[in-house]
Amino acid sequence: MLEVAGLTIVADYFVICTVGSATQARAVADEVRNEMKAQAGRSPIGIEGREEGWWVLGDFGDVIVHVFQEDARQYYAIDQTWADAQVVEESEAA
Repeated sequence: MLEVAGLTIVADYFVICTVGSATQARAVADEVRNEMKAQAGRSPIGIEGREEGWWVLGDFGDVIVHVFQEDARQYYAIDQTWADAQVVEESEAA
């Protein structure tokens, strides 16, 4: 999770994750949407790329969730683009 407040007016935080397939991208994006609603009472403003599953973007206002397949994450180099952002949380799932 990156804190991008002050670097962009688009959001305060970017949550970025990598998955192994389009099916996983859709499943993760769906679970994020469900948990944001259940735990924070927030519905997405929009979801983009879900059908393709290469890069799914969930816009929750001040939080934007990026679910990438590995090749999409490398192609868009979002980590390098936002290198000035503070890393708030970093983890690797098994």
